[in-house]
Amino acid sequence: MERFKLIEEEIKEMESQQIISVKTKPLYWLVLLVVGIVLIVLGVLIDSEITTPLAVVIGFVAATVGVVFLLRKSVNYIYKPTGKRLKRYKIYLNPSDAKKVVSCINSNTFSGMKGMKKAMDSGHLIEARGTDDGEIFLLQLLEYIPHDFVPSSPVVVLHGEDAKSVLEFVKS
Repeated sequence: MERFKLIEEEIKEMESQQIISVKTKPLYWLVLLVVGIVLIVLGVLIDSEITTPLAVVIGFVAATVGVVFLLRKSVNYIYKPTGKRLKRYKIYLNPSDAKKVVSCINSNTFSGMKGMKKAMDSGHLIEARGTDDGEIFLLQLLEYIPHDFVPSSPVVVLHGEDAKSVLEFVKS
């Protein structure tokens, strides 16, 4: 069985496709952390039976969420020509439609994806990244092999009409 790279591994090496990575700004999470600390301090200083425990609990939750997201290193991928962020999509497919995706990838025609049905939970998953305007889409088929999803196709980069047809499929 051929070993394909995950879409996350491939996207880091796509300067030729004009996809760049941008670190997210931690300002929102920093503000949430500060608000949480202020609520904890106010909850301790205010002498009330109801507001004190409530302020402390809300402050603790806000501060914890702020710290967790500050420590997490989030990266967004941007398509340089349009400046739009690539959104992540995960779509579960029926096994028969998964074979159609492989044939679409092999033949390089993606108009056949419009008729495919999405499943609630299955062993076949399309992972896609694309812009809201359909200028670019990255597509990969994954198959569940216990205990994880493993790539069963290469990452395909789509532009133009193919990208727009995949966007229609994803949004439907």
